[in-house]
This record gives sequence, C-alpha cells and structure tokens, in this order.
Amino acid sequence: MKNKGERGAVTLFVVVVCVFVMIMLVTFTIRMENKKQAQNKEIEQITKSYQGNEQDMEEIYSRVINE
Repeated sequence: MKNKGERGAVTLFVVVVCVFVMIMLVTFTIRMENKKQAQNKEIEQITKSYQGNEQDMEEIYSRVINE
C-alpha cells in the first residue's frame, strides 16, 4: 500500500513539472514573437527614414550643383 501512495505523489510531481515546462515554453515563444514584431517595426521605420532622407539628399545635391 505504501507503494501506491508514492506512485500518486510521483505522478503529481511529474504532471506539475510538465505543466511548468509547458508554461515556460509558451512564455518563451510569446516573448520571441513580440521581439520579432518589434524588430520588424524598427526595420520599417529605419527604411522609411532612409527613403525620406535619400530624396532630401538628392534635392540638396541638386541645389548645390545648380548654384
């Protein structure tokens, strides 16, 4: 009878550990996805700023050449 009680305790421990590991994996996946989205937004902003600056630079260069 002592063995049955120990099996239940071990099973409970294994289930708790499995749930904990699953929660950690889900949290890690969500964090990585959020990080990826933030990086994509930053890349878009940087690309837009360079495109705008490129056009401004061409205008300034044209003005300097014409003067």
